[in-house]
Amino acid sequence: MTVAKRRIRSSGKDTLVEVFGTLLCVLFALFCFLPLWVALVASFSNESAVIRDGYGLWINQWDLTSYKLIFDGTDTVLNAYGVTILTTVCGAALTVVLTAMLAYPITVQSLKYRNAIAYFAYATMVFSGGLVPTYIMMVRFLHLKNNLLVLIIPGALNAYNMFLMRNFFATLPASLAESAKIDGASDILIFFKIILPLSKPILATIALFASMGYWNEWYKVLLYIEEPQLYTLQYLIMRLQQQVDFLTSSLNPAARQALSFVSIPTVGIRLATAMISIGPIVLLYPLLQRYFIKGLLIGSVKG
Repeated sequence: MTVAKRRIRSSGKDTLVEVFGTLLCVLFALFCFLPLWVALVASFSNESAVIRDGYGLWINQWDLTSYKLIFDGTDTVLNAYGVTILTTVCGAALTVVLTAMLAYPITVQSLKYRNAIAYFAYATMVFSGGLVPTYIMMVRFLHLKNNLLVLIIPGALNAYNMFLMRNFFATLPASLAESAKIDGASDILIFFKIILPLSKPILATIALFASMGYWNEWYKVLLYIEEPQLYTLQYLIMRLQQQVDFLTSSLNPAARQALSFVSIPTVGIRLATAMISIGPIVLLYPLLQRYFIKGLLIGSVKG
């Protein structure tokens, strides 16, 4: 009887802990979601009402001026969206393929210079050529100026991602590859038919990391891209915000008085562009979440 009571008390404590943990997670999720919701509401609100009444959880005065200024009358934003989606998809796919093709051979014990390759990859995390030599190499030798490849190729292989994936590959049983070799399978067949299908968590993790990096890219555009049709979304948003700030700060008093009836929604434009830019990534993360946590945990702990 005493044992039964202890089990009931233990189960009751476990239930209480689960309920408390669930509530804590829900509160934390709401705490993280609240700023995003406030920004979304403010982007659809009249800026004068926002300045007068402050930010709120609901739209007081509906106004689409910020979105109209961004989209109407030009296809620049839509073109930048297409460029960003293209570079993100191609860059993420190339990153996953190249990272896996470098990480897996290092885990194979029979590879003669695998430690030297690993040390060479680690050196790239500590040392770099610098901005000027990199710019000269990209422009003068590789001729990638005003070329979308300059936004894809340089960031396709990252040593951190490689070590993360290598640690995951090291957790896979070596007997799988050995048995496949006994049956006559080549290393390439083993890699594509056995290793990669078992590595979906780490592949999804690296793909998410790469997608976020390519989606938020603007600095390479600043350095290497001059043609407007090749601008990415983040760079276009940065320029748009700079132009709005310049316009509002450089007008002389006469121009300000002449445009007193016109209100340029500077805050609204910032919030609207933020909502436009984070949308696809917010939708992508839930699709990869079930793989992301497992891949990141195993890849970073095991080795």
